[in-house]
Amino acid sequence: MSTEITLSIPEELMDPDFFTKNESFTIDEHVLAHILPSVPFLYEAAYYLGINAIKPWELQEECIPILLNEWNSEKELLKKLFAKREHTKVTAPMKKGICLFLEFVYWGNGLPVSLSNDKNAKTLIIKPVNMVERLEFILQRPTLYQSFIQLSELMIEMEKLYAKQIAIKKTSQH
Repeated sequence: MSTEITLSIPEELMDPDFFTKNESFTIDEHVLAHILPSVPFLYEAAYYLGINAIKPWELQEECIPILLNEWNSEKELLKKLFAKREHTKVTAPMKKGICLFLEFVYWGNGLPVSLSNDKNAKTLIIKPVNMVERLEFILQRPTLYQSFIQLSELMIEMEKLYAKQIAIKKTSQH
């Protein structure tokens, strides 16, 4: 029997670009034991609230491919929406894409996402060049095609950086 639980948004994830005050997640408790990339920052919320859940940032090699698969689905949807010039429909998938990117960057660095402090992003070791500035551009103009292109480029750069990190880690283990 599954139980529904409600997770409030912890302080570490409180950011007006992603959540409104008093917003929360309501999910089946069993979801916390599996990767569900369609709910952004779910595992971080559970972690910061002290609720038992998997920690994808500790299971990078299993979780990041699932996350990238979810991004590829969002990217295809966004391509179709922009091709049809349906700019009013791109906000939600763009927001989700930005969340997936942030999860990728933080998880790739072995950390849970933290949005409450810009310094956190600056201390990340593996991240695309000028990430913070580029994200600000995207967040300020999420319905522009150029923002979609920028987000896609950020994902590609992060994929390369992450693949390089994995390769270095594997060669140092031999």
